[in-house]
Formats: sequence, C-alpha cells, structure tokens
Amino acid sequence: MLKVILHKARNVPVLIFRLMLLCALSGHAAAEIIDEISLRTDAKGEIDAIIKFTVPVQYVRHFPVRKSLDLAIYFNIIGNVPRSVWQNYESYRSPPSGHILADHILGFTVTTRDLNTGPKIEVHFRHPAEFSVTAGNTDRSILLHIKPDTAQQKPAAALPPAPPQGVPAQLGGKDDLPFFPRIDKAAAETAASQPVEALTLAEQIKRANNQAAVMMAKGRDALLAGQMFAAIEAFNNVLNLPPNKYSPDAQVWIGIARERTGQIAKAKLEYELYLKLYPDGTEVRWVRERLVKLYRIQAAQPVAKPGAAAVQAKHTEFQTTTYGSLSMYYYHGASQTDTVVSIGGTQTPTTLSLTDQSSLISNVSMTARSYNNEFDNRLVFQDFYAASYLPGQKNRNRLNAAYYDVKNRILNYSARIGRQSAFGGGVLGRFDGLSAGYGFLPNWRANIAVGRMSDFVPESRPAFYSASLDFGVGDPLGGSVYAINQNAGSIPDRKATGGYLRYFEQGGTAMAMLDYDTQFKQLNMLTLQGTLHQESSTDYNFLLDRRKSPILSIRNAVTGTTATVDTLLQNGWTQDDLLMLAKSRTAISNLAMFGVTRRIQEKWQVGSDITVSNTSGMEASGTLIPDGTTGLEGYVPATASSGNAWTISGRASGSDVISMRDISMFSLSYSTSPFVKGKSLLLFYRSFMSELWTLDSSLRMYWQTDNSGGKVSTITPVLKVGYQIRNSLMLEAEGGVDRTRVTPAGLPSSNTIRKYSSFGFRLDF
Repeated sequence: MLKVILHKARNVPVLIFRLMLLCALSGHAAAEIIDEISLRTDAKGEIDAIIKFTVPVQYVRHFPVRKSLDLAIYFNIIGNVPRSVWQNYESYRSPPSGHILADHILGFTVTTRDLNTGPKIEVHFRHPAEFSVTAGNTDRSILLHIKPDTAQQKPAAALPPAPPQGVPAQLGGKDDLPFFPRIDKAAAETAASQPVEALTLAEQIKRANNQAAVMMAKGRDALLAGQMFAAIEAFNNVLNLPPNKYSPDAQVWIGIARERTGQIAKAKLEYELYLKLYPDGTEVRWVRERLVKLYRIQAAQPVAKPGAAAVQAKHTEFQTTTYGSLSMYYYHGASQTDTVVSIGGTQTPTTLSLTDQSSLISNVSMTARSYNNEFDNRLVFQDFYAASYLPGQKNRNRLNAAYYDVKNRILNYSARIGRQSAFGGGVLGRFDGLSAGYGFLPNWRANIAVGRMSDFVPESRPAFYSASLDFGVGDPLGGSVYAINQNAGSIPDRKATGGYLRYFEQGGTAMAMLDYDTQFKQLNMLTLQGTLHQESSTDYNFLLDRRKSPILSIRNAVTGTTATVDTLLQNGWTQDDLLMLAKSRTAISNLAMFGVTRRIQEKWQVGSDITVSNTSGMEASGTLIPDGTTGLEGYVPATASSGNAWTISGRASGSDVISMRDISMFSLSYSTSPFVKGKSLLLFYRSFMSELWTLDSSLRMYWQTDNSGGKVSTITPVLKVGYQIRNSLMLEAEGGVDRTRVTPAGLPSSNTIRKYSSFGFRLDF
C-alpha cells in the first residue's frame, strides 16, 4: 500500500495528515543521533555516503584506514548535548543507490555502538571495500567515500544471468531499441604497468577493449537502474578511449540515454555523429529511422518557451523500494552497595540491593522511496519506545521522524513536510513543519523553514520561521547565511542571524560557524573546526568552540520553575525583565581540542589528543522566600566557574593483530581541573570467532582524586556476543560489571557493584 501511495500523488495529502497526527501524539524519550544516510553514485560504481546527524559533530578519526569489512568512525559531539541522546544499537541500512552493481557490492550497515568507547559509529560492509572518511560539508554530517574491492566483486549475483556465447545482453531488443552488445570478459593485461608508448599496437588495442568493456557494463547497469546521467558518463568514457570494439555501440547508446533525459538536441547530434563515423555500422538503419522520428516530433511540437526544455523531458519509469531496520533489546541492571556506618559508636556494615533498570527498548526506522530520472519521493518514519517494568516508572515514546520528502532533479527544488531534523537556517533541533529549497543559479540555493519545535512540552513549543541562502553548493569553497525568528508564546524567543563558511576537499576540510542573537545583542556561538590529511600518513584535527549554555533564548528565564513565559507576562513581567533574567541564567562554555593520528604500516594507528574546556559561573537569580518557597520566576542558586579542565590522551589501534578482521584498541588519559584529577585506561578487543559469531570485550579502569582528598576508583569489564542468523538478522547479548569504590575525605568508604545485561536482535529489511 505504501508503494502505491508514493507512486500516486493524489494520496500524499492523506498520508501527510497521518504523519502530522503521529507527531502530535508522540511523547518524550531519548533521541536517535543519526538522522539519515543519503548516497551519491557515479558511473564508476563508487559511492559518497553522507551520514547526517541530529546534533553538531566533528569528525576525528577512523579505523581501519583504507580497506576492510568493518569500519569504526570516531567523532566529537559539539555543544551541550547530554549523553541521554545517545542510543546504543541504533542501526541504519544503506539505502538503494539506484545502481544495481553498486548496491550489491557496496551495501553497508551503520550502527551506534559502545557509548563508553565512543562517541563512534560502526560500519559493516557487505563485501570488503576501500574507503576514505572526511568531515561533511555541514557541521552535522560525515562523508564516507566507498569503492568496491574488485577482487571480491560478484556482479553476477546482482545482475541477470549472463547470456550464452553470441547472445546479446538483456537490454534492448524491445521498446523499439536495438540489442545491447554482449560484453566480453576482460582479459588479463600483462603490460598494465607499462606506459602506452611502450606497448605494441595489439597491446594498446587489448587495453582499450578491456577498459571499454568495464565502462560499457557500468553504462548498461545504469540504464537498467534508470540512472541516465550515470549511463551518459559511462558511455562517454568509452568514447574518450582510443578506438575500440565498443566505440560504435557506445555512440548509439549515449544517444539513447540522452533521449531519456530529455536532451533531444544532443541525442540527435550523437546519432548524426554515428552515421558520420560508422556509415557501414550494424545500427545504421535503426539510427536513421530514429532520426526521422525525432525530426517529425520536433516539427509537430510548438515552439518551446525559454526554460521549457526540462519540462518536456521524457520521464523514465518510477522505481519503488522500501528499506529500514527494527531493533528490540531488553536491559536489566541491579546494584548492591556495601557501607560501614557508625551507630552508637559501633561500626555496623549495611548492604543495599536495588534493581535500577528493567526495560524493553525498541527502535524502528522505515523508508519508502519512489524515484525516476526527475522525481525522488521518500516517506520516512523513525520511532523510539521504552517499556519499563519497574514500579512507578512510565513507558516512554518518542517519534523522531515522520515526513514526506520530494526532490526534483531537473527543476532543482525540494520540499519536506512533517517531523524532521534541522540542517541549517539557524533552526536548532527537531521540529514539526515544512522546509523547502530551490536552486535558482549554478551553485546557489534559497531555503525556507517554518514550523514548531518538537523537543519541548506541548505548552511551550516555540514557533519559528527562517530563511537561508547557500552559495558554492557544488564547489570546494562555499557556505550559507541565514536569519531566524522564533516566538515563545506571544513574544520573540530567539531572533538571530548567522551562517557558516566551509572548505571541503578529500585532503582537508575547514569550517567556521557563527550565530548572533539580535534580540539579546550577544554572540550565541562561534565554532572553528578542521581536518588535514597528509600523504605522510599523519592526520590532524582541531576544534575551537565558544557558545552560550544553553543557547540564548527567552525561555531560559523560566529555568527552575514550572511557569511559562506567558504566565510571567500575565503577572506583570515585561519583555526586558525576561531578557535580563534569561541572560543571568545562561552560562558560557569554551572548548579547544587538537588531535594527531598517525598510521604505522597497515595494521596499526597511534594518536594523541589534548583538550581544554571551561564553563563560566552564574550569579543567583530569582526570589527565594525565607519559608523555602520561591517567587513565580523560581530560584536558581549561584554556580561557580568550572575553571580550566585539561585532558591529554594517547591511544593505539590495531587490526588483524591476533586473528583475521580483529580490532584492538588501547587508550590512556589523564585529566586535571581545579576540583578533581583523574586517570583512565581502556582496553577493547573485537574478534570474529567464525563467519557468523562476533565477540567484543572491553575493560575500563578509572581513578579520581578530588581537592579535599576524597578518592573514587572504578573498574568495568564488559563482554558482548553477536550471532548473525542471516545477512539481515543479528542476535546480540551483553553483560558487564561496574565495581566502584568511593572513599570521601575523613569518612568510611563504600563499595558498589552493579551488574547489567542486555539481549535482543536487530533486523534490517
């Protein structure tokens, strides 16, 4: 039914209404951190996977470095994002790219794993792949560039069976099209490393035929998948080679591909060039008849208005696909605390046992997509549900996404309606509403967004509208500027302007972001980040971040109270009063980080990071009455500045050290601040006991001393086992023990042992 809805536009409004109704009924719970994965595929079968996050992130490093079945990508979460937004086992399967061969070889799964060893995401490829990882072109994305390992490709499983010797490939021969030529298997090139000038004429012809065979196969696959522009690029690559056995056929089929994209004039030129170059070719009769039809069609058509060529494009068939994932995990946690208390001068041991967690957590992500050479339609649904089995605890539900998205490739516009995550325009967080964009010039795009923020209780969800202008969209150097107006109740909540400037290439990235609140007349945030990759196998990354904590908003004035902004206004507070109170309840956080990572041969990677951060103090605000009650505006006590907290860490990561595909990581860090000093050690090892079994083991140790002489020590061993029932279904179980010893200055110590476990499954479909 969903496929029919996508294919027939008349049913879209009904579905949108249902999605918006779901948005209105959803509750609150921890959010997913990954928003979506989108793909771009070129004619070579290589993929750019853009992993988009719901929070600002900074790419730090990845391991292994170049080629593997499994990949871990580490990043920093920028800003004051609580750990509660992170969900272990959140999983996304790569969406179809529209390229049959690429989808078979380069399919992958992205999973959030192991908060204690992160933040990180893990990528598992269907087949070994070569890859590179860089920061994305926004502060909420990471770019994963993937190309197949040709030694592992098995295209026969993804394509129709190869025809017998002499039988044409399964393309053409119907719909008034010629047969597509049979593609010979490429022969080994014994002189592949020699320059062309050093080859004999026979060797040069052999090389050209082999290269052309690969490109023709890619062009055929792109045609079968409806990817006409990829097909044009593939056939053009054949024609750019020295004359070869596939040159005549490539000349015909590039004309066919151009026809299907609506490039009628260019298609006629391609056909005329075929008649000129190959007057005795096997498809001369077909090409002449095709040209006659095209000239008749052109003569019968009225004169097109400027810009109407794109509208007259011949649409390809719509292709529809559905994909997603479902995970369900049961979590159980129980703790036992042993202390010694003094009762009447007698030391008496006491024990407290408590079950602190018993819940079933489910995550579902579903996408239905229908697309052709012009339109790309998507319906997306993501939901989180936690059922608690402890007395007094409520079940929690959160609808993370429910939207309809449409893109037009020819007219270059897009629109999305429903619950969605913001990706610019100064919008901070999820919202229910509409966002749209239009590319009106090469590398320029205008965007708007309007809606209501969803991450608040219903009575205080601010409404907003924003506009932004992107420039340098397809260039290495580009950026965006924006303005946003957001209201809380009857008065402005946030009024800001800002933007970002980014430089984005495979060898290095840099980004600067700024947000200035015109209502508070203060800088909201300023972020500088970048990465640099050197051929010497050394990578550098840095981050400078200064921002208000929380982000400036007039709603900060009601921190520490159950009152709303409108309630204070109704009781005599003015807008200026609320601005002053909000400022007094907003701190400033600063962070600076610099990291270095170096690869040692192919198996090892070492690195180090140094970080310094601080948060400003705040004066007491509000009214505290002597009887312990507060004024309507509540009371927030004064907080001291945190002072500078320094952390330096070193790490080493290895792969294929003990067994094939295993991953090892060792990390040691030291931190110091005016209040505490701490040391931590982390050991992590992942092994593949067999083709279907995985074993993850980790050991974390932490020692802390505060400025009064108190001590805390923690040791946490964790073991996780996974079993792959089939390609789409994974069973996992995890168990761990957290042993903590606390010795306050001058007081008896206490020991707490917390045992926790989880088990469940993840299904990709």
